[in-house]
Amino acid sequence: MIVLRLLADADIPVIKSWPHYPPEFAGLDYSLRDGGWLDTHRNEPGTVVFAATENGKLVGFSLLVQGLEGVSEFMVALHPERIGGGLGRTIVRLTLARGFSCPGTARIRLIVRKNNFRAKALYTSLHFVRTGELVKEIQGDPVAFFEMEITREDFTKGEGIMKQVLLVIDVQNEYFSGALPVTYPEGSLGNILKAMDHAHSARMPVVVIRHTNPAPGAPAFGQGSPGADLHPEIKKRQADLVIEKHYPGSFTGTELSAWLKENRITTVTIAGYMTQMCCDTTARQAFHEGYAVNFLSDATGTLSITNTAGSVSAADLHRAILVTQQMVFSRVLSTAEWIAET
Repeated sequence: MIVLRLLADADIPVIKSWPHYPPEFAGLDYSLRDGGWLDTHRNEPGTVVFAATENGKLVGFSLLVQGLEGVSEFMVALHPERIGGGLGRTIVRLTLARGFSCPGTARIRLIVRKNNFRAKALYTSLHFVRTGELVKEIQGDPVAFFEMEITREDFTKGEGIMKQVLLVIDVQNEYFSGALPVTYPEGSLGNILKAMDHAHSARMPVVVIRHTNPAPGAPAFGQGSPGADLHPEIKKRQADLVIEKHYPGSFTGTELSAWLKENRITTVTIAGYMTQMCCDTTARQAFHEGYAVNFLSDATGTLSITNTAGSVSAADLHRAILVTQQMVFSRVLSTAEWIAET
């Protein structure tokens, strides 16, 4: 459990001794060091600094700087070994709740580096909106930022929780008793069903997507064939929308994009089959459309592939897609981690 408390003097040397950020976040390393955020802002009037702890261990910190006309500035930093896995989301939400508990705070704003795609997706999913751009000198170099802010009203609507949908992609008989039996990871179907059941209990919309191939004599997913039918366990569960698609991307030639906009969705969570095909393609499309994306590592799956380009095992293929998704497109997490945060 993550707990916010006021930063103590003894926390500062601990933070400054944290290891360096990995290369893709190296530009943020200055925020932890001498002359960084704590030295620059901690003693400014109106600044409150929070320490985020888990089981008593310091895992991050955040700052709120109260300004004029009900506007506060926000900053957050994580322990370099704790990036990913939902910690940043939790600290942001807890800090926003503290900020808006002050009656005079109407808006909280921040800046995020233009090349920090994951942070931008996180803030968008929490109802921050882009308000501008700026270039700021950091350690002698110009750095381009987006300006973003969230209002008290937008935070209060869902207590800052993203409006999210679970996309259940192509969980069809073809992957069980048909031409393409999924083998890895073990238990993926059970996790897909857990995700669906949790979404229903959390009143989160679920969109079920079904692939069909309209070509006569199609070797797999032929329209009207048993293999194209949804798995019986999927059929048992309620869906807010069922979509039929003919291409790997669930946005292509379907009503999905319009439905997401109509329902003001900000975050999509990906479950289903196959990891490297329709799940990967749909996650990339969602990212390109501006959505925050969660990719469930154990509620997606694949099989070993051999073709004229070579061979790859199911485990290696699955792992390669997860690593690639985590680089830019999605936040990769297990079903249990996703359920715990939603």
